[in-house]
Amino acid sequence: MSKNILNKSQKNGMIIKYRKGGVQMKKWIVSEVDKNKVKELSRRYGLPAFTAMLLTIRGVTAQSQIERFFNPGWDMADPFSIKDMDKAVDRIRAAISAGEKICIYGDYDCDGVTSTALLYSYLNNQFADVIYYIPDRNTEGYGMNKKAVDYLKKQGVRLIVTVDNGISAIDEINYAGTLGIDVVVTDHHKPQDVLPTAVAVVNPHRLDDTSEFKDYCGAGIALQLASAMEGDSFFVLENYSDLAAFGTIADLVPLSGENRTIVKAGLIHIENDARYGIAKLIEKAQIESVNAGNVAFKLAPRINAAGRLGTPYDAVDLLLTEDEGNADAQAEKLSNLNSKRQTIENQIYEEICSRMKEQPELTYDRVLVISSEGWNSGVIGIVASKITEKYGKPCIIIAEDEDICKGSGRSIAGFSLVDAIFACSDLLEKYGGHPMAAGLSIQQRNIDAFRKAINHYADQLGAMPLMTMKLDCNLNPETIVTDMVHQLHGFEPFGYGNPKPVFGINHMHLDKIIPLSGGKHIKLAVSRGNARLNFVKFSTTPEEFPYPEGSDLDFAVGMDINLYQNREYLSFNIKDIRLSDFDTETAMREIQLYEQYRRGVLSPGIRGKFPAREEFAAVYRYLKKSTLTVHSIDVILSALSIPTLGAFKLLMILEVMKESGLIDCTQDGDFLHIQLIPVSEKVDFNSSALYRKLKEDTNYVGKN
Repeated sequence: MSKNILNKSQKNGMIIKYRKGGVQMKKWIVSEVDKNKVKELSRRYGLPAFTAMLLTIRGVTAQSQIERFFNPGWDMADPFSIKDMDKAVDRIRAAISAGEKICIYGDYDCDGVTSTALLYSYLNNQFADVIYYIPDRNTEGYGMNKKAVDYLKKQGVRLIVTVDNGISAIDEINYAGTLGIDVVVTDHHKPQDVLPTAVAVVNPHRLDDTSEFKDYCGAGIALQLASAMEGDSFFVLENYSDLAAFGTIADLVPLSGENRTIVKAGLIHIENDARYGIAKLIEKAQIESVNAGNVAFKLAPRINAAGRLGTPYDAVDLLLTEDEGNADAQAEKLSNLNSKRQTIENQIYEEICSRMKEQPELTYDRVLVISSEGWNSGVIGIVASKITEKYGKPCIIIAEDEDICKGSGRSIAGFSLVDAIFACSDLLEKYGGHPMAAGLSIQQRNIDAFRKAINHYADQLGAMPLMTMKLDCNLNPETIVTDMVHQLHGFEPFGYGNPKPVFGINHMHLDKIIPLSGGKHIKLAVSRGNARLNFVKFSTTPEEFPYPEGSDLDFAVGMDINLYQNREYLSFNIKDIRLSDFDTETAMREIQLYEQYRRGVLSPGIRGKFPAREEFAAVYRYLKKSTLTVHSIDVILSALSIPTLGAFKLLMILEVMKESGLIDCTQDGDFLHIQLIPVSEKVDFNSSALYRKLKEDTNYVGKN
């Protein structure tokens, strides 16, 4: 074989797909465990070592913390410890006494809907003259607006009580005052520098608020307002914690402290709910046992679907109705809307994936900004979350319109999306959010400039953070028993701030790959020493699984128990996989370097990265001989075991092969589809422009 030439003899083409790093590849972060602390906790409080270890990892080590964690009871903090709660109660009571019309001004998401239903229901039971108003997501947007205030004035409203909004409605609240309407704000979003001139501003994030607990959602604040009105938190929890739990779980506030009390009480209430609407929603979702996960992934999305595709009034009606037939009809309606939402969401997702496949250069950006006409702005946030997970990068999806376009973004830990958006504020109409999620409005003509600006901002930050997977600890497979899972139940409810534990089980030998459900999923029979375990990976076919039988693998798993013929069996759900002893972090950094180079940015990092002839030949031989249909970067690099061959070189080799006509290659997010082209002729890589440019660039960087 002459220099820079490979023989392309091949009888049949074959499709090879490999997982592209930075997508599913993640840097694993295992929590540090203070073994002495674990032993002390176990001895002092008579706790099993496994429970003591998880408590230590979660920072729950004081006796009072442990007691509150496992037995939160139904005691809530004094609601009057929240600034302005006394003023809010006094004004609402005065309105009830005077027969003034009160309007609960809510929001269209699950937290806003449940906050509205909770406070409306409570005030209605106090014989208040009360109505509720929720703005339309598409025509009005989030929060108070002056047209809505005008409408409420015509309805005779004298007092507006906001829930889950209002803290930023400075102008709108001033305007309401000019019409003779008082406003009480209850909100949990971070205040601006100036507070609205409302009768009361109940928000624990106020700088002058001295209350101990700050992490309520909107429904949690509404619950505390009802408790302050009632003077009996037990009564309010008993009657309204189901609604508050919905909002708390859906809004991703930490499930600790007061929120843990709310959710624990609420789940008991939901399980035995006399509220027709929730019972029917559970029935439509075919849920047998209610837990925080089911609320988050099966019930709350149905509530949210009303505001995204229909009207949030249907969701409030569902939660308030005392007619079983109406509850059934509304639950069916919301379930249908949710199915429609899933269809629309999947269509947008597939359209984006197809575009990325056809235009792989789009995937090289540090921040993915994707826009199109005809997309429903109500679901783009969910799609952004999926794209972020798939590509391992911050992503902003924009639904284009002739006038103002709406965008929604999601990020990865370590990259503040809201800061990045603020840095491009001169191109935006409206914007806001927090580090992991943000929203914006933008004129269509500014979208391309915004894409360039936000990526320029990201380029100035140095290395981008890597996608991570957090593990509680590593477990010895020979010591895992079903009682560990029973101990996990005491840590429920799981959710944001108290995630379901994920464990590392390392250096497992892959004995067998077993298809499940007609090949839709797979079960992996693995072993180490005397341990024999079965792990399940959902939504992966045997053909898509990149690791061959006989591999040594590390697994990040969740643990559960399956009951079969009255016997308990350990169940392991795979969250992530990596090849044992493979340097994943280095590979991920090299993939970032590759993407940076493909964006046209030269860096000293490419010095010495020009692939040798032997490396081209080794990769090609591997592809020809392999019987796998899916190849991951770690498997290829480990199989070749060439010290000088890393992820950057591997990806460049494949691209040069594509340009030289040796392979056909298209990118599809997690995978590259590679077809070996069945021709018999010699190819000189010097005919590849990419090959020549890489050679020139690496020489240039090497000299400077």
